[in-house]
Amino acid sequence: MNQLLNRIHGCEAAGTIANAMGDPVEGWSWQKIEQEYGFFDQFLAQDKPERVRPQVRGIPWHYHAHHRVPGTTEDGMERHKLCTSAILKKGGRITIEDLAEVWVSEVDPEKIGYLMTSQDLVIYTQILHGVPPWEVGRNASWPTFIGTTKMIQPVGMVNACNPRQAGQDAFELGLIKDVRGTRGNYALEVCAGVAAGTAEAIRPGATTASVIDTVLSYLTKEPLAEVTEGLDRARAADSWKDLRPYYAERYEGSRPSNAVEVLSGALACFYLADGQPKNAILYAINLGRDTDCKAYVAGGMAGALRGIDALPAEWVDVVDEAARAEKWSVSNRTTGEAAEGVCGAAVNELEKMKGVAEEIGSLLSGQ
Repeated sequence: MNQLLNRIHGCEAAGTIANAMGDPVEGWSWQKIEQEYGFFDQFLAQDKPERVRPQVRGIPWHYHAHHRVPGTTEDGMERHKLCTSAILKKGGRITIEDLAEVWVSEVDPEKIGYLMTSQDLVIYTQILHGVPPWEVGRNASWPTFIGTTKMIQPVGMVNACNPRQAGQDAFELGLIKDVRGTRGNYALEVCAGVAAGTAEAIRPGATTASVIDTVLSYLTKEPLAEVTEGLDRARAADSWKDLRPYYAERYEGSRPSNAVEVLSGALACFYLADGQPKNAILYAINLGRDTDCKAYVAGGMAGALRGIDALPAEWVDVVDEAARAEKWSVSNRTTGEAAEGVCGAAVNELEKMKGVAEEIGSLLSGQ
């Protein structure tokens, strides 16, 4: 396996593992996780009950009863898969129009309420009825601000070693799920930072420090101060366990799926794990609150940095087996199949950049 594919497969597998492993304890406090499991490091089956959430306006949100085998992912990974599908279809970098086209063609509205949620139905319905995709996020950014980031690591992979382009693409693509400029909502800059950090992590000379610095470069003053505070705690900590009371107290009473909190916790775990994906995933899951989102960010970037060989092979097998069997998902690709497709798309982008470089070179040389 070439190193580009190794890194991309590492990112894809780690993000998938993190999403699946973190889902059963999502929203739990770290105390509850510790009381129930000690140190949580397993895949669990889940039986999701039927739920109906009435809305002030519009149809109720309907969540259907269903069974999830160990290794099954959830709504964030469905958006990730749609982003991957658009990249594979295009054979390279995508626009928000490309993503919107795949959202309509590959989402079955009858399957929403199983893995995908009513937020995804809001996006699907708007696109289906002609709302420009860059306007859709204005009406889909609630109830939480992290869904944008949960789909974005494929953008970092296809822009491998080019964090600047990854960040720019993410700012556009994230508009399908969020909006920029609303006070307290920093989802799009977090989204761009994670995409850029993923692209940076694939660089041959990347380090944990260079990945963190790349992510931070996309944050404006308020979220930067918040995330830096978490990193300072991590640098002063004797163990990842020291982070648990800090994050529990720092965000008590707030929505657990806020993008800035997720990024802060994810980067702190990524730092303390020294970019090793297995530990980054486990630290993030056992940190509590939005476990699967923190683990997706920390694990995906660590997987991109260290490659597929840094992950337990049995973990990869569990999520791949679940993906093949899942009847409610937008895609049954394994992590390896997704990685091969995205790697090919990244190589296509490389060839385009080579052509541009050669033409500029010829102009400079006067030929």
